[in-house]
Amino acid sequence: MIESRRFTGRVAVSWRKKLNPLWWFGNDAEQRVEDAPWYKPHLSFKQRKRWWAVRNPVQNLRAFVIGLQDKNYTVTGRAPVMTVQRNDLEPPERGWQWCVLHGGDLWLPRFFVSYSGRIVFYFGWQPSGFFGTKLNLHSSRR
Repeated sequence: MIESRRFTGRVAVSWRKKLNPLWWFGNDAEQRVEDAPWYKPHLSFKQRKRWWAVRNPVQNLRAFVIGLQDKNYTVTGRAPVMTVQRNDLEPPERGWQWCVLHGGDLWLPRFFVSYSGRIVFYFGWQPSGFFGTKLNLHSSRR
């Protein structure tokens, strides 16, 4: 089954920020470590803050410079369309997931594909607009 979801009301990030390579290493779209007591609770706040800074490098690059999280568009793909990997569903599934991001502020469509099985991979613009790649091998025992 194919479904669609529309993203509207997103606020554009300025080109001034997008052209600053230092900003690329930031993480403007996620919660702050102050709001995440679940993250490495055994560490001091200062240690948690350092880990938080390096846990997902180049988040702004992947979300806003290459990614589309500040753009309005429609996602059309395999239901449920917001799924990144089928093994994240309840109950977990194996197989292909795909979507196309189009319309709105986009002048070219963007694509996303993933596969979940013994190999788990994805490539492209996730339904949220985040750009990413992944390749994991899983043991046959699960």
